[in-house]
Amino acid sequence: RAQPGAVASNNAIAMMLAKPPSNFEAAIIGAMAAISALLVLRARRQVCDWSPSAPFHWERKRAAMADLTANDVMVITDFDATITTGDSEQCHDLVGGSRLLSNDFRKDFAPLLDWTTDANIDGVPWWDAAHKLMVKHGMPPRQLIPRLVREAKMVPRPGALELLKSLEQHNVPVLIVSAGLSDVIEEFLRQHGALSENVVICSNRLNYDADVAPKSVTPDPPITSFTKEYAYSSASSFFAEHKHRRAIIQLGDSLSDVDPAKKVPYDHLISIGFLNERPDGRKHGDAFDAVVCGNAGSVHPVADLIEDIVSAKAGVSAAFKRALSRSRDVGGLSRSRSPSMSSSSSSK
Repeated sequence: RAQPGAVASNNAIAMMLAKPPSNFEAAIIGAMAAISALLVLRARRQVCDWSPSAPFHWERKRAAMADLTANDVMVITDFDATITTGDSEQCHDLVGGSRLLSNDFRKDFAPLLDWTTDANIDGVPWWDAAHKLMVKHGMPPRQLIPRLVREAKMVPRPGALELLKSLEQHNVPVLIVSAGLSDVIEEFLRQHGALSENVVICSNRLNYDADVAPKSVTPDPPITSFTKEYAYSSASSFFAEHKHRRAIIQLGDSLSDVDPAKKVPYDHLISIGFLNERPDGRKHGDAFDAVVCGNAGSVHPVADLIEDIVSAKAGVSAAFKRALSRSRDVGGLSRSRSPSMSSSSSSK
């Protein structure tokens, strides 16, 4: 049984709790809440690599696609640092720096591998210079490409091969739009058992005649990180064949990787960007609907999303919800959705 003094004390506490806080007390409470929120965000940054750029915007897009099936969807994806990890060798770098190729070729190609030596080699002229050197030196010989790829530091991103296998099983067409080299991409996919009939590669191709040396590189002008918007015309037969598919899942690591879909008619589009080790995710947050962090950031959450869509499941999968529950604010992601965004890119 409570003592009278204890009852009086409890009544006093109850009156204090019932009393509205003063402006000063309210400010203190607000500051403490803000600090708690910042601590939560910091903890999330340390444990998670996945984040919708704006959760409400993402869920609204996702809900709009709830009734779609595998017959409604196509996937447009980059290759370097998207299907491969962010720290993998990229197609041109793999060729230009390989010790399997001639010393003269590597000596001439070396300045192109060092972006700090000459500012003029950046941009579209970079690809022109690289391809001219390949033709001039006859590098790489066709028969060496399998070994080049096999010995390269080129690693599939976690979950990427499983994603490609799932898309093959569901007969979802995949267009790889890359500023790299078709020959390298095809060989990489072949060696990993992922070069299936539903995959079309839109990239720069080394043209070999009866000789083993490349005689030209097409298309001309080349596909670069700055001209991916023109993939619509370069891959016109792909889009004509799949014109009934009005939903696009787009994957890439560079801001320009959203460009290939700009001229494609669609009803639904969800884009996922791979930030890799870039220190600031704001631009990626504006360009993509969701961002995956880290050089080896997994494709599994993307696979969960696509699996839901192609399986015609309503709502969001439990696995995807778990990924979202660990979501983080990536380097200060914002959601301005500005219609004009930079196409600059450090990856090819």
